[in-house]
Amino acid sequence: MINTKRLVRRLMVSGIAAATVATGLVLGVAGPASADPVSDLVGVGSDTTQDVVNGAGDAIGLGVVGSWDAIDPNTKAQHAVITPKRGCSFNRPNGSGQGVTALRQSGNVAAAIAAPFADEVDLPELGCIDFARSSSDPGSNQSNTGRWVYIPFALDAVGVASSHFGDATAANYNALSYDPTNAATGTGTLQRLYRDGQAVTINGTTYDPQCNATPCTGGATPIHLYIPQNGSGTRSFWLSKLGIGTVPAWLHDHAWTGTDYNGALVEEHDGTVLQNDPNGIAPFSIAQWVSQRNGHSDRRHGAHLHSLVNVGVTPNVTSNPLAGNFPTVETGGLNATFIIRREVFNVVEWKKVNVGNAAFDAKLYSVFGPGQGLCGKSSVILSYGFGLLNAAPLGHTCGAIVDSLRAYGTD
Repeated sequence: MINTKRLVRRLMVSGIAAATVATGLVLGVAGPASADPVSDLVGVGSDTTQDVVNGAGDAIGLGVVGSWDAIDPNTKAQHAVITPKRGCSFNRPNGSGQGVTALRQSGNVAAAIAAPFADEVDLPELGCIDFARSSSDPGSNQSNTGRWVYIPFALDAVGVASSHFGDATAANYNALSYDPTNAATGTGTLQRLYRDGQAVTINGTTYDPQCNATPCTGGATPIHLYIPQNGSGTRSFWLSKLGIGTVPAWLHDHAWTGTDYNGALVEEHDGTVLQNDPNGIAPFSIAQWVSQRNGHSDRRHGAHLHSLVNVGVTPNVTSNPLAGNFPTVETGGLNATFIIRREVFNVVEWKKVNVGNAAFDAKLYSVFGPGQGLCGKSSVILSYGFGLLNAAPLGHTCGAIVDSLRAYGTD
């Protein structure tokens, strides 16, 4: 069936573009929500990197980069319709996966159009999205001939957060362990909890992820294991690092209400679910935590980070999320050698950043390419809690455009 709304809007966009070329006019865009941008290049997707890309885009200036938050910055509504360019209106993508899906839809990819994300009823028109923020790499979608390329931007790490600091529970959570040598079979307590649903004993206290409320069998303490909303890059990254394919019943992306897990959706890097649940733990971007502590869109709501003990080495070594005197104080920046690290990316169409290609887009390349706009904003990247990729700590430098990070070979 022909999507008449999509067809009409494409014709409108084409007509406006033609009129603009013919008359030399620069057409404005209807104003979005107060914290949303009006710009030449439109980006959507990851919650993890929305603030730092916003900040770096502001530093570039000239209305070039417009990075739209994962949820409405004023109402906090999910999937509300946004109008980032004239002739464009679509449901706001929430998270890396939805952002990449929307980018592909904007590129007229039939497979993406045929498989909209949850609650997506208003799909983007042709050319309405220029880039997607992603906190995960191409994964199983990697293809050396893919239409899209994931361009590394900054270094992040992901740790465990809870509402506890300075008490016995915090001390136990700081003793959680992780084996980085094998996600699928490692015997770290974090893996046994999340991957296997096993009860673990730390400093004499037994935590049972399959007991929701006391009394638990054998006097165990309930522990509620949270993961971010579906479509989140942090969700897919965290599950991969813990060797999890299908999400098991003891992991939850809605909050515990006291009787069931039908509470509010768990938004990544938002401590609301932990503020309301003293038995809860959740993955939290360390860069995001530092950024929020530094005053950028603070939504920690009392969430505190925890150490992980590396049991993949002998003797075991404690890996702290923050530099400095953690856990005594929480003043340090991201520990760039933390045990669970990742690169974060911006996704664009490969041919548009491939110098020499007939479709090369100089403006897009000037923002995302090596040594270009975003990569040149080191002070902004650090202020928002992320680490720099100057020395390629995980294999890539900022702005690297390489075939091993291309994706979707059939698009």
